[in-house]
Amino acid sequence: MATFIEYRITAPAARQDILIALLADAGFDSFEQRDTELLAYAPTANHAASVTRLDELAPAFEFTYTYAPLEDRNWNAVWESGFDPIRVGERLLIRASFHAPDPTVEHELVIDPKMAFGTGHHATTYLMCELLFDYGAAGATVLDYGCGSGVLALLAKQLGAGHTDAVDIEQPAVENTRENAATNGLQLERILHGTLDAVPNDRPYDLILANINRNVILATAGALYERLKPGGRVLFSGILDRDEQLLTDHLRDLGFRHLTTRRRADWRAFVYTR
Repeated sequence: MATFIEYRITAPAARQDILIALLADAGFDSFEQRDTELLAYAPTANHAASVTRLDELAPAFEFTYTYAPLEDRNWNAVWESGFDPIRVGERLLIRASFHAPDPTVEHELVIDPKMAFGTGHHATTYLMCELLFDYGAAGATVLDYGCGSGVLALLAKQLGAGHTDAVDIEQPAVENTRENAATNGLQLERILHGTLDAVPNDRPYDLILANINRNVILATAGALYERLKPGGRVLFSGILDRDEQLLTDHLRDLGFRHLTTRRRADWRAFVYTR
């Protein structure tokens, strides 16, 4: 029996980013954008809830959809067929092992595509990478909260970070982060499976990277504040423009101080300090 179901959603490209955010909050695991078609993947066990959420959203977003089981043996092939390298200016190339390197960029990460995790293609990861370059990580103690494929933690290490921890609620993401660290010749001090509670509260961090989604950030920002050193920085992303005010008001009330906001399409990323 297939462990995931592929949902093919016919929707205008301009609406797909908002749909991705809403479906991610509803438990969909990963996405692939193709012009007027959005492919969304969710565990077979969640199928009834997935259909209910799609039916709720369809009238407002005027989309139709079909679905079919996705056989595990086709998992990586699906991603490889639509996987393109991503460049962050001349500073970073994120590519798969089956792509040629580019000697003109300053930094490179080899991230082989896996169905269950991001690969750096999403606008939010792009924004986070830009901010990491702009604000730096040299010598910092770092937490990558919701690490996915480990892109941000590994980039921080390339930029000279010190002790670096990564945590994700998905076990496959933890395994993928370990694989990607080995592939890139980098070592993360701790790669943990679980929620924020799985991270030992034995050290405050200089830098926290939180590229997740609105609901998780709102629910855990207070705990992140307590894990941040005075004067330390936290980079938040995964926020749609329509949720910007909600997030900034919440973070201000918790005591965070806003440093900058970065924008890309409908997405926002923020730098805060304690």
